[in-house]
Amino acid sequence: MVVLGVALGAVAGLVLSGVYYTVVPVTVASGDSAPTRAAGLQALVELIRSACIAALLAGLMSAAGFSGAVTGGLLGVALWVLPVVLLAGSVFHEGAPARAAALHAGDWLLKLLVIGALVGAFR
Repeated sequence: MVVLGVALGAVAGLVLSGVYYTVVPVTVASGDSAPTRAAGLQALVELIRSACIAALLAGLMSAAGFSGAVTGGLLGVALWVLPVVLLAGSVFHEGAPARAAALHAGDWLLKLLVIGALVGAFR
């Protein structure tokens, strides 16, 4: 059952990011042009990234003895601090646009919450 949760979480992460960045494109937040990459490659990379996150959440939930969609979602939200810290560092140290970092932070919050809930529901 956990494998199903990880697979569903990976697909959900792909779909959520696709919808999220369609609604508010990165170029709107940053003012820069987004890099041009093949749509298939972008989808594959996002699917792999989401699968890694789903597997991490499943492993953490298993190690802690957690189960349930609410618990998984809360764990995902708690882990949101990691991308936020990394994005804040890119703004502060590298001069990345704060609006773009905030946009990415929103994507991570949504993905971690939903992936965590899906993994937890099947744990």
